[in-house]
Amino acid sequence: MASAALEKQRAKGRSNRTSIESQHLGPMPVYTEATTPKDEIGYWAKWSKAANWFNYKLSPKDFKGEAIRYAKEYLQLDKDDLKNLKKLKDGRFLPVSKLTAIHFTGFNYNDRERNLIVAHINGLIEEGKQIVEEEVVEDTAEPKVIVSIQDRMRTKMMETLYAEFDEAVVDPWLDKDFTSKFDAFNAIKRHGIKGPGVKMFADQIQPLYNELNESYNKECEQAVEAYSHWTRPQLKKAIKQLDTVLSDIEKAQMANKAVRKTRAIKPKSSDKQVSKLNYLKEDIGSKLASISPLQIPGARVLYVYNVKQKRLTEFVTDNSAGFMVQGSTLKNFDATLSRSCGLRKPDDVLPEILKKTQKQIDNVFKGLTTKVSVPAGRINKDCILLRVMN
Repeated sequence: MASAALEKQRAKGRSNRTSIESQHLGPMPVYTEATTPKDEIGYWAKWSKAANWFNYKLSPKDFKGEAIRYAKEYLQLDKDDLKNLKKLKDGRFLPVSKLTAIHFTGFNYNDRERNLIVAHINGLIEEGKQIVEEEVVEDTAEPKVIVSIQDRMRTKMMETLYAEFDEAVVDPWLDKDFTSKFDAFNAIKRHGIKGPGVKMFADQIQPLYNELNESYNKECEQAVEAYSHWTRPQLKKAIKQLDTVLSDIEKAQMANKAVRKTRAIKPKSSDKQVSKLNYLKEDIGSKLASISPLQIPGARVLYVYNVKQKRLTEFVTDNSAGFMVQGSTLKNFDATLSRSCGLRKPDDVLPEILKKTQKQIDNVFKGLTTKVSVPAGRINKDCILLRVMN
């Protein structure tokens, strides 16, 4: 079957193109059930001849009209379904564009082609239902057409990047010229096409690239027939051109990812951060009381004492934002700078922690004989929040 993707490549400027092929097209083919071949090869040979004729004579807008005519006259869809079809862009009909146009030549389709048309048109109807077409501002106001962001991006891509590709690469193919160059990477940057638009462009090129390979490798009879007017060296050159274009597209996508700005996460307020923090407000036995947990977010040093385990922990961070709290977990502390150890004589050590400088506290830790370990960052109901430093 002739390529829907290639049809799109050739659509631009069809009315004023005077290639050698177009001079020998002749009148529109006409068929009947009797003149439609029954064998597979003859069937697609005749179909391709008709497809080639329509390929040169009709624009995407014309093809959309043929598809809607098919839906109205042959499928006899109701007004609502036809209205939803008409909402869609011309290019959305390309997969069945030539199928519907050739139907009106009298070509006798097999069930598989009829089912393909019906399935695609039904899908387009559902797609059309999702489009909000008009918005009435006032009773006297003119209907306002709502264009989605995706449609605007696609329109920009088709009118700039794709049009340049079509003129630079596809137009010369019609004159059997496969030597033209197209720098897709620079074209993407020059036209300001962003990530989603670049993907849309790739989605336009990939089907054509696949069909050329299927024809060259003889993997699909329909693709072989569609490109039978090209020699194998010409097919190879066209594939090489698209190889370069797709490689440039991939480079542009990687470049877009590299320069994409990382969204900064706005920290929660201190009261929201500590709202679920589970800690011990005071301990009568050790005569200790916790500071307000609101002091922890943004602080640089935090001392915590577990009264049940008799364990002192020093949390330290070099993060410019200081500590953050999530649930009952302390975030942003540096495991290599922080430390935790058991106390044999907490009544002698803890007063030092509450009043000394950090350098003096460092000497206190050096004087302890218990094993020092790396803290986990969890604060629980047995923990007294001793002190913070900024």
